[in-house]
Amino acid sequence: MRTLALLLTLAAFHSYAVITRHDVDSARYKIDTPPEYFIDMPFQGAAVLIDKHWLLAPAHVIYTFMYEYQNKPIAIHGVDNVIAEVILHPDYERVGASSDNSLLTQLNNSVDIALNRLEHPVTHVSPIPLYGGNDEKGMKVTGFGRGAIGTGLTGEVEDSQGPGYVTYYWYQITKFFSVWAFTQENYQLQQYNNQITEASQQWLKFSFEKEDNAMPLEGTIGSGDSGGAIVIFRDNKPVLLGMASWREFEGDVKQFSFGHYDEVAVFTRVSYFKDWIMEHVETAEVIFR
Repeated sequence: MRTLALLLTLAAFHSYAVITRHDVDSARYKIDTPPEYFIDMPFQGAAVLIDKHWLLAPAHVIYTFMYEYQNKPIAIHGVDNVIAEVILHPDYERVGASSDNSLLTQLNNSVDIALNRLEHPVTHVSPIPLYGGNDEKGMKVTGFGRGAIGTGLTGEVEDSQGPGYVTYYWYQITKFFSVWAFTQENYQLQQYNNQITEASQQWLKFSFEKEDNAMPLEGTIGSGDSGGAIVIFRDNKPVLLGMASWREFEGDVKQFSFGHYDEVAVFTRVSYFKDWIMEHVETAEVIFR
């Protein structure tokens, strides 16, 4: 029985790939050019370009103790921009140990989504349309991430997560001289496939399968993959289904080894929030089939 779950950013502070099959060459997962809609956020995690003025991200990627995202610079595929406004979903509450509820209860009941308005329109890359249907269960998806490396047999490899604490400490010095923060941009991006096994209210879920039950490039998210998109393709064009949010685990979190087969990954379900998104981003494209 699953007794606990964990936000990806609680599992580790650093990251640079995804978790892959043990019986497939990891080089097959690597991609050289990020999708145009994949945006590296300050520190770690990603957002998704859904309109020329808007990024969509899990709220826990934006809500951080060490950085105020609003009015800070951000690079959109090599072009400087500014996060002019951050809009957290009104039902978002930060998950924390101070609550009377268990971490699992907090996460399952949470809302993990935020919008980021860009000061300048993005014209050199294209946004991704949103999926608006309610039939995601069974869909085969492609996901992206720069999170912790490993395989379903090894789990997340110890010390595979970078940038490390030294980078964070260095930021505490450089923040007095520069408004820029480091990102995961220089870490290897990988893509993987999986199949949605549950689509319920605000969450999409899938399990990390192995061997005959797995897809050829079966994979799952690792620590630091928060915000990584999962997409389907319609007429050879990507459509956004969800964004990486957290993972389930069993037993004592301090003893648990992440990244093994049968682990369940949980994603913010974009279709559940389409009305809220459209309240702010009227020009976002929504596809229902």
